[in-house]
Amino acid sequence: MSSLDKKKTKIPQILIDSLTEDTKIYLSWLDKVDIDIDKNLFFAGSFNSPEYPVWPRTHDNFHFPLGMKKLLRIGFPGIKRAALEKIADSEGNEKKYLRLIYVVYQALCRKISRFAGEAREIGCKDIHKTCYEITRKAPCTFRQACQLYWFATIFRAGTATIGRLDQHLFSFYQNDLRRGTLTKEQARAFLSELLYRYEKRGAQRGDTLQNITLGGRSSAGKDQTNDLTYMILELMLENKYIEPKINVRLHEKSPDYLLELVARLQISGTGICTVYNDDAIIDGLKNYGRPAKIAADYCADGCTEIILDGYGETSFRYIDCVKAVEHAVFNGEENIVDVKGLRYYDGRQECVNIRPPVPRGKKTGNFLDMRTFREFYNAYLSQLKYQVDVMLSTAYNADDKALRPFVAATMPNVLEKVQEPYSSKSCWHTYGLFIGSLGTAANSIAAVKFLVYDQKLIKKEELLEALRNNFEGAAIVRKQCLQAPKFGNNDDYVDAIASDIAEHFASWVKKYRERTGKPILPGLYNHLFHHTAYYVGATPDGRKTGDPVGEHLSPTPGTTLDGPTSIIHSVCKIKTADHIFGSTLHLNIPLSTLKGTPDPAAILKCITRGFCLEGGCVLNINILDSVQLLEAQRHPEKYRDLVVRVWGFSYYFVGLSKEMQDHVIARSQSEWSA
Repeated sequence: MSSLDKKKTKIPQILIDSLTEDTKIYLSWLDKVDIDIDKNLFFAGSFNSPEYPVWPRTHDNFHFPLGMKKLLRIGFPGIKRAALEKIADSEGNEKKYLRLIYVVYQALCRKISRFAGEAREIGCKDIHKTCYEITRKAPCTFRQACQLYWFATIFRAGTATIGRLDQHLFSFYQNDLRRGTLTKEQARAFLSELLYRYEKRGAQRGDTLQNITLGGRSSAGKDQTNDLTYMILELMLENKYIEPKINVRLHEKSPDYLLELVARLQISGTGICTVYNDDAIIDGLKNYGRPAKIAADYCADGCTEIILDGYGETSFRYIDCVKAVEHAVFNGEENIVDVKGLRYYDGRQECVNIRPPVPRGKKTGNFLDMRTFREFYNAYLSQLKYQVDVMLSTAYNADDKALRPFVAATMPNVLEKVQEPYSSKSCWHTYGLFIGSLGTAANSIAAVKFLVYDQKLIKKEELLEALRNNFEGAAIVRKQCLQAPKFGNNDDYVDAIASDIAEHFASWVKKYRERTGKPILPGLYNHLFHHTAYYVGATPDGRKTGDPVGEHLSPTPGTTLDGPTSIIHSVCKIKTADHIFGSTLHLNIPLSTLKGTPDPAAILKCITRGFCLEGGCVLNINILDSVQLLEAQRHPEKYRDLVVRVWGFSYYFVGLSKEMQDHVIARSQSEWSA
């Protein structure tokens, strides 16, 4: 094949065919976007986008931010012009690809012109001027940048990850202040409306992926906290929104006032503010081949996964290490007969039959024949690796589901070198595999080690029978299982097992690559922990089917005895920087432990600082009142404004399904709260 032929086939025909069809749908959808102007608001555009006619979201999963730095730098017309200029120098499928981008951005500019025209018609001079200017060139002012941000939001069709908003907008803010064309009060008003728009766009749905990431440090170690960081946090405190989700990047030199605002958000009890430790995460990303400058530009996904802001897409899969315990005990078989129907999280959603990601394991031998703990543990590791291999046996992306032109054009070198993002080494996609509920799995393995092999308090036959019967008629056996060592109490007996499982998991995942040769990232996270509780049978740690498991890298609810310091010690024994796709501790603190303390914020600041100094990656502190939660479950009409953390988002407690409410209540009830 000649070099010319190779150039022609760099973008395959199947990709062009797929995107051509989707672009027709997108342009038809774009035409339905309302030309909405409210004279009482600063910006044009409705809060919501029309429903997109194609599901599932084949060409955009909304879990990653647009390349907003690029879009703000050259604007909608800049992308249109760049595509048009490149068309003249291209041929074959590259030319067709660029033409799709050009057609989309031409339609977007025309749409914004219609907003400008409508604003002029109804006498909104400032909105007209703002919209008109961004149809001609890149935004020059803070107001124009905010308006472009909102157009980018509603033109994306669905609710999506937002990224590093304070960093994206700061240069516009700074330049306007320097020119004297903007005051801090005006900037605050613009930001207030932008946040209000995200709150309205979320429509109290909870899991909308609308995550903002604030603060952080540069690759050179310079603190990037700025006025907008503080304004956004202050506005979230004032307005008590549950949208957008707030994530704050901290590091050794983070200002004390930043931690003060974080603590005040944590005290609110909504779980709305999640903390990321730059000093661990940036190095972790670099260890997985991400260049220092790009690693320092990370942000949160729609939940608490760690991704790169504007450099590519993300996609994730998960395996279940608690299910692997069941497979090890029952030689690859399940210990569940009935398929449970559960709602995703909202009580209004339809029930679906839940199944584990890998329902059946491999044959690793009869538990009764395993004479040593090492034999049993090797069987467990074999079951877990089998799940990894099954889940990573297929690619994360495909040319027939390529990124929509609106999104793709904002990614690195798509226009400059005419590269489609999936196969471009200029992009840094974040593809990951999660292992869920590690603490509960470690508890179960530690129970087998302690009770069966080390202390010989329970015979293997007794344990098998108890597990098969969900501990019915086996109260004594269950009591012994519940009293075995538990993760989250700074006990090396079980913590070492959790750390070893994590180390093996990371080593297996590291061997897998995405199509550009970059490694798949491991993570310690499980957004379907409430499903695990019902599709895994009784486990050796003493939990029955339906009893809660630990979410993400958190202890099993109700199993910690010594408070948050011991929990952090247990978690930070694990090299979480090796699990850089996301290793999240939900630290649930009973409200009763803070009552009567003169300065609760100071306590939370110390906990947060301590977590970061010990090398933890991601922390969400949730202040919970078990009495209030139980009362809200009985009398929901009295507590319609009660907000709690679910997994990567916060939501109204009374709107949750009964099973999810029960899990949140279980989180709030800790032995150390007395």
